Amino acid sequence: MKQQEFLTDIEIVEKVKKGDKDSFSLLVERYQKGLINLLFPLLRNYEEAIELCQEVFLKVYSHLDQYDSHYKFSTWIYRIANNLAIDHLRKGTPKIDSIDEKDEDEESKIEIESNDLSPQERLEKKIMEKEILTAISSLDTLSRELIILRHIHFRSYEEMAKITNLPVGTVKNKIFRARKELMKKLEKVK
Repeated sequence: MKQQEFLTDIEIVEKVKKGDKDSFSLLVERYQKGLINLLFPLLRNYEEAIELCQEVFLKVYSHLDQYDSHYKFSTWIYRIANNLAIDHLRKGTPKIDSIDEKDEDEESKIEIESNDLSPQERLEKKIMEKEILTAISSLDTLSRELIILRHIHFRSYEEMAKITNLPVGTVKNKIFRARKELMKKLEKVK
């Protein structure tokens, strides 16, 4: 018998469906961080991202019988997260924070440390990361979501189409336009 951590998503889902409710925690462990990383840039609020992530897991658990194992579980759960995020954003005006106003120890910051970089290079890299995050956060919600899915979560165009419920051609077009807009915003910063 396979050890718990080596089970596929589908095997875990089948175990949960058969009554092994404790196995659901394996899915939570696998997807919680990725979902929060998807939701946070969309919602621009870490606490809301955590709360919405919990809602995603509640919805997944209560609708597990509707999951079709012919499709990737990750695509299904990301689509649920995407739909809940859109609903959440429609209910209220999204909170817009400037990245410059965030505390140093907030988890929203991207810190990449390398022993090969000088202090000056590290500073320049941090400044560039802030500029990129600011540019991404200024995009419209759909463009921001697609950029995050493609360039942070490395999702294929087909997966992105399923998650957002858009045709693949539309996804490619939106990504192209979002990249173009990001490049314009980043050129102005230079």
